[in-house]
Amino acid sequence: MKNKAVLEQRSLFQSSEEPERSASEGRKPEPLGLFDGIDGSESKKEVLTGPYEDKVLPAGASCEIYPREPGPENGWEGIWDLGELRERVIQCTRCGLRKGARGVVFGEGNPHARVMFVGEGPGATEDETGRPFVGRAGQLLDLMLKSSGFDRKDVFIANIVKCRPPDNRLPLPPEVEACLPHLMAQIRIIKPRIIVLLGALSSQTLVDPSLRVTRDRGKWFHKNGIDYLVTYHPAAVLRDEAHKKRPMWEDFQSLRKRLDELLRSKDVE
Repeated sequence: MKNKAVLEQRSLFQSSEEPERSASEGRKPEPLGLFDGIDGSESKKEVLTGPYEDKVLPAGASCEIYPREPGPENGWEGIWDLGELRERVIQCTRCGLRKGARGVVFGEGNPHARVMFVGEGPGATEDETGRPFVGRAGQLLDLMLKSSGFDRKDVFIANIVKCRPPDNRLPLPPEVEACLPHLMAQIRIIKPRIIVLLGALSSQTLVDPSLRVTRDRGKWFHKNGIDYLVTYHPAAVLRDEAHKKRPMWEDFQSLRKRLDELLRSKDVE
């Protein structure tokens, strides 16, 4: 039975959540086995901040937000092509993240994907390559996809923000607000039937600010014609695989089952 999301407007990030970082080391990724032991000693050196407690910004964190056009998508509601949207996003200067990033990580995958994955923000490897989830966390995501019968080229993978935050910190609320129209335009164009929320930031931003991944992972929510599945961020699983890897795998099996049900019901094209 589906859990109905609370849809009334609330301020972004009312509650705190454990860190669900997507930070990627700036080195060549090492192969991972789905249930192999992983030494997390290096990943512990990452900067892990947020989500936010009592709306207080992480120590030393700052962000710049610039004026932008009014409207739900800031004048982009007429764009119905991902290529055109990509060109517009590449030129975006709505917040200061673009200044410190090498480039924009727009997202990639099937432009007509039935399933979409949304993480937090690009890490070092993603910033270097311009592709989402290609570091260690991305390797784990690929293995989870394969284990549940999915191929990366058949889904679409994106993030809440398109530019890497400094020191791999969690995106700040004003940065999320500035970049969210990009993601909402992607969702409008792709029209996925299922969105998998990787971590607290995407869950709280797209469904309900009160969601807690440790409490709500594995749950389904329905909003505006889309089924949302809450699960761990792969980077969080790498830091605590003993307790999180198996539950995340179970969530991906639930994803496979839900999509198969939709296909059998002919509720998707």
